[in-house]
Amino acid sequence: MLALLLANASGVFKLGVDFGAHLPASVAALHSVEFEVLLVTGLSLGVVLPLLRPIPASLFTLAATVPIAALGYLNTAHRPLVPLEYSLLTILLLFVVNVVLAYYRETHSKQRIIEVFGQYVPPQVVDVIRRDPERFSMQGEAREMSVMFCDVHNFTSISERLEPRELAQLLNSLFTPLTRILYANKAVIDKYMGDAIMAFWGAPLADPGHAGNAIAAAFAIQEELIRLAPDFEARGWPAISMGIGINTGTMSVGNMGSQYRIAYTVVGDAVNLAARLQDLTRVYNASIIVGEATRRAFPAATYRELGLVQVKGKKEMARIYEPCNPVLDPESTVIANMQRHNEALRCYYGREWDVAEKLFRLLQEDRGADQIYDYYLGRIAEYRHQPPPDDWRGEIRYTVK
Repeated sequence: MLALLLANASGVFKLGVDFGAHLPASVAALHSVEFEVLLVTGLSLGVVLPLLRPIPASLFTLAATVPIAALGYLNTAHRPLVPLEYSLLTILLLFVVNVVLAYYRETHSKQRIIEVFGQYVPPQVVDVIRRDPERFSMQGEAREMSVMFCDVHNFTSISERLEPRELAQLLNSLFTPLTRILYANKAVIDKYMGDAIMAFWGAPLADPGHAGNAIAAAFAIQEELIRLAPDFEARGWPAISMGIGINTGTMSVGNMGSQYRIAYTVVGDAVNLAARLQDLTRVYNASIIVGEATRRAFPAATYRELGLVQVKGKKEMARIYEPCNPVLDPESTVIANMQRHNEALRCYYGREWDVAEKLFRLLQEDRGADQIYDYYLGRIAEYRHQPPPDDWRGEIRYTVK
């Protein structure tokens, strides 16, 4: 565009010199003013138009025609340096070229964002980003978010039983409906890690209900595994159980990686704890474990306290909970036994092994399919022979890498 302006300006300047050599001084002066107006107008359009949005650019272009039209009106007695029609056509051409370039830049920017986020987010989120891409940034920032780690239990033994192609089919048959569930609950898929899925809520779109959406997704995954069981059995595949860890807190989110590979992801202590909560589902025989911050962020659910976790590098304990799925426990036996459960935990923390054991056995009888009390009874048996340290408060001392 600048080259076009300079070429026109040089042509106009040459034309002005040729005319000026054969015209009276007054006419030559008029042509000199006309040349200056044309040059300033053209350069202004070339510099300013690319910086403006469509409506301001249109108004600026319209304003730029005013001095050109005024010169044409005032210079009716003499032949103009450049015909008025040509000047206006050049301005229009500059405006059209700017519009085309701006459209190309905007389309390219939108397409780039869509391509990046389309790998992670639900289609409805991509549509929002497409409509207003300037609201979103892939640069790193700190946000209050929720994150989930979802992992297949006993995957090593499962992989040993199946051929590689069959194992890939199993994972595809599992991850497809689970991804659909996560998308339906506004999750962003961070990555698939072998037999595990990492997802988060709260970016790139703000989600005030991120903790509740994460728990709703966890409940739906539990229910989906039950629905998939008959089909897996018909194919000769083993039943699948998964452990889900969810935590809420301030996390860094954005494009992270290297010059060779980059990904839109989340990092931070809150993310690390969520991964360890998923690991602890095997210890407590619980399918879902959430952190204290998640429980506070979504108090509408019913939670069963599981205990304390000591995180490396932090003095305070992290209290962890299991949210109770009302669909899988329609009789609400968890709620009915909550007082007894809390009393058993109080005795457990207070090293009242006999009372705690009695209460845990009663709870185990009421909920025969609930294996979580096997953990407490096992720990009590261990502590009878080898008491915990004096500063023990009921925690699992867990190292977060």
